[in-house]
Amino acid sequence: MLRALLNFFLIGGLLFGAKAVYEGRRVEGPEISVQVAAGATPAEVEAAIRDAILLNEARRYGWDKRDPIVFTHLVRNMRFIDPDSTEGDLTLYQRALEMNMQAHDPVVRARLLYRAGESLAYVPEDRMPTRDQLEAHRQAHGDRFEREGRVRFHHVFLSRSKRGDALPADASAMREQLSSLGDGPPKGLGDPLPGLRMEQSATPSKVKEDFGAELARVVDGAVTGVWRGPAGSVYGLHFVRVIDQDPAYVPSLDVIAAEVRADRLREIRDELRAERMNALRGAYTVHIERVP
Repeated sequence: MLRALLNFFLIGGLLFGAKAVYEGRRVEGPEISVQVAAGATPAEVEAAIRDAILLNEARRYGWDKRDPIVFTHLVRNMRFIDPDSTEGDLTLYQRALEMNMQAHDPVVRARLLYRAGESLAYVPEDRMPTRDQLEAHRQAHGDRFEREGRVRFHHVFLSRSKRGDALPADASAMREQLSSLGDGPPKGLGDPLPGLRMEQSATPSKVKEDFGAELARVVDGAVTGVWRGPAGSVYGLHFVRVIDQDPAYVPSLDVIAAEVRADRLREIRDELRAERMNALRGAYTVHIERVP
């Protein structure tokens, strides 16, 4: 149960709220009518109510007349309507308000809904996660912060541009040569390629980025100590032998505190949006008008 639903937040001078349960005292909110299509589903009706409440709150506190983005947009509209006008921005803006342009403009509507939604998600100091809470979040959701394991492997490359039609036969010969190589490194074998080294260490995603999905799958599924290939890429054919692997891991909080904090704050904002929207929804008296 929220201790004080009225005092949700204070941003940009806006006290956002319509009804509160504050020390047992009931505060009633506005009464509005919301038009929906005759065949609107319950979900569509609730979405229309939500938007209507947020727009009404934003307008009650003057965002439609004071927001800088709304100001810029309405001035742009006025200059489009009257491109030869020599009036200043403020005068054009005041004329737009006199025309009640802000009440019907879809860009203004979208801006007000966005700003209202962001305000609903404002996190007060007492809801900010502590370090202990962040550590608990890191442990509970390790999959969100997991880092790929790395694979160290030998790499032999055969160039398509250099070998041309001989590439398939050369690949067969290379496979035989590598199978008889034993545990030694493949010194002097294969063709050069920028960025390629005889021994490499990379994550599967980095291998995919550099050489394509086929080689990444081969590296990711390879058995340590066994030559695999050929695997194709846009450059040619590749053979790899995994030397060792470091498993995937979750870094300590000292390393990823900012990432964990951002993830937990995202959850808290979602929780606050729901709490505050439910409070507003309960505050309003809403009349639904179904129209053809």
